Amino acid sequence: ADSPLARLTALLLGLERRPDRRQRCEEMLAKEVPWLKSEFFRATDGKADTIPDTEVSKTWNTKHNSFYGAYEDVMDKDGKVLHTAAEFADPGVDYEFSPGERGCAHSHYRMWQRAAEADRPTLILEDDVQFVFERTKGGMSGGATFTARLELGMQEAKKRGMDVLYLGWSGHRDGNYKHHKPARGRKNKFVRKAEYVWTTVAYVIWPEGAKKLLAAARPMNQPVDNFMAWEAREGRLDAYVLLDEGDDDDTWSGGIVTQLDFTGDSDIKKSDGGDQGHDPTEFLADKASAKQEIDTSGLASAGA
Repeated sequence: ADSPLARLTALLLGLERRPDRRQRCEEMLAKEVPWLKSEFFRATDGKADTIPDTEVSKTWNTKHNSFYGAYEDVMDKDGKVLHTAAEFADPGVDYEFSPGERGCAHSHYRMWQRAAEADRPTLILEDDVQFVFERTKGGMSGGATFTARLELGMQEAKKRGMDVLYLGWSGHRDGNYKHHKPARGRKNKFVRKAEYVWTTVAYVIWPEGAKKLLAAARPMNQPVDNFMAWEAREGRLDAYVLLDEGDDDDTWSGGIVTQLDFTGDSDIKKSDGGDQGHDPTEFLADKASAKQEIDTSGLASAGA
């Protein structure tokens, strides 16, 4: 029988202004997975391209993500509390997307459009994906491990009719649920149902899954990993994570890929600070609107 990988093709997402990242990734793919056909997919540049508000909104609210992400009091530079930890959960705090986040969200939206039209699953890779890394169980991962585990995952996908299979992930899934009830019986050694996982560095998406995400994204009102995670959490997206050998119920971040230099060389600022520790006040939406009010009231009095 044909390998489930035989017809799999990849879209490699990257910014045109970062040929260094594209080159590193293309060289890695050629060396580690020569069987994989990939095509460079030009990312939407949040700093330069126009992004329709009907596809990605300009602001997002932390309420959904606060069920899973740990928020703390946010203070201004004088130590005054702008938002308490409790506010992030209810009513939620509004953030403007950072330009990088908004560009990333729109890039995935456009790749879903491509995936929705395909007659087979599409592998989506961001250009900071890393196939060579130290595995949870020890030893190094590489192309051979990636290929063998992905083949097992794709066989499971066929049995289950998946929408999305995350190849790299962190967060909550069967074995470490927060909201969902675990399935009874023995746990699968290769895939687990996702509840709420972050990172979109590498995932397989089926046409049906892409159509579901596009239908929900009117507009996309969260950073893309939060958006996909919430659709899965609410049962609207049938998403799974792929386990590497050694990943178990205590594994927080797992899978068959990792991210290269996650905290160092990123073009995407996390508007709410995130695990990268970016400034959680820079993109606060009410700060931006307060500044706008001052600007416009200044204009009004100047014109009076």
